[in-house]
Amino acid sequence: MNAQDNVQEPEGTTSVKLSQQVMNPTTLAWQLQLEEFTIFKTHNQDGVAQNFRIRGIIPLKEGLLIKVPQLIRVIAFVNTAPDGTTGLGDVTLNQFFILSKKDWGQFGAGWNLQIPTATDNQLGSPQLAIGPAFTVTFTDLGKWQMYWIWENFFSISGNGKYGSSAFAILQPNIFYTWANGIYAGIEPEWQFDYKTGKVAIPMDFRIGYIWSGKLKYNAYIEPEIMAYRSDGYTRNLNDFGIRFGFRWYLPM
Repeated sequence: MNAQDNVQEPEGTTSVKLSQQVMNPTTLAWQLQLEEFTIFKTHNQDGVAQNFRIRGIIPLKEGLLIKVPQLIRVIAFVNTAPDGTTGLGDVTLNQFFILSKKDWGQFGAGWNLQIPTATDNQLGSPQLAIGPAFTVTFTDLGKWQMYWIWENFFSISGNGKYGSSAFAILQPNIFYTWANGIYAGIEPEWQFDYKTGKVAIPMDFRIGYIWSGKLKYNAYIEPEIMAYRSDGYTRNLNDFGIRFGFRWYLPM
């Protein structure tokens, strides 16, 4: 299965192949993704918080300068802090270039840009950050699929006021798919601070369903707990929450 394969199948049907193409982060397809993360427990804070994420994905079969398939992602948030403060979160832009396609899967690399658009410092970072990103996808695993995403963020503004920031997000994704469109697996985001060596390692479990209509659809629920957090690590204070997601896919 190559990244350029269209996510196409007769209307009203689904299969392991369709499910794996839909979940594959290197599949070239227009996408709109909505996800609500309700956070019921925040470390040392009372109140329910939430992050509502909107992510659009733009596929390109070939770029103007770099002649390889690529995906451009635009991610925005509307967040609520445990004390009830609500507003915009940061906006993230990233671009992945699919550099290698093999029988076993794909390898890609690109960049991230985090823009400090948050209306309150509780809802995002006050600093502009940029960094490289990498992804590797293993698709020749039968009904299993595994992919890894490694993103880096290095602050380039506000360092005099807030101090420099340098951290990574490593996202292991392992899923098992059934022919009826149901799938299950994990997709946590592990964080590592390059300056302090502190980490946050949440764990989640996603159960979802993929089906085919005029478009392709993916709906899921995903509880998450904080399995381990270094003392004093403040970038991720979520102790327990549940994600609800819905995604639309339009093949190129």
